[in-house]
Amino acid sequence: MEHILFLYTFAEISILGKFTVHHKLWLSSPFTDHHGGLAFNFAIFHDLEQLMQHPIRIPDRLGDTLNILNLFLTSNPFAYDVTLSSPSGSSDHNLISVSCPISPIPPQDTPKQRCLWRFASAI
Repeated sequence: MEHILFLYTFAEISILGKFTVHHKLWLSSPFTDHHGGLAFNFAIFHDLEQLMQHPIRIPDRLGDTLNILNLFLTSNPFAYDVTLSSPSGSSDHNLISVSCPISPIPPQDTPKQRCLWRFASAI
């Protein structure tokens, strides 16, 4: 990541997935584990914001806790909209939907025809 940011200083970074890390303050977990601390420090160091704010798994056993295990870290939080929907079928996980509205690129002016004229002079 450092190499990419070194080469492309204005690159937008987005990292998402199920990381199964725990952090008491950051991810609403009852404890912080080593990997949770590393993920938190990584996000802070790279100025990334965590967009997943709700746990997606529906607790179905006594003692299950609601943890945010899915992370969506991004350097451009205003470009994305994250929503949760009801589970599909017999799944015990809510569906995650991430949308990123992309504006169409305006058409470029058609290139002007260029004619190269060769002038030859008779000697």
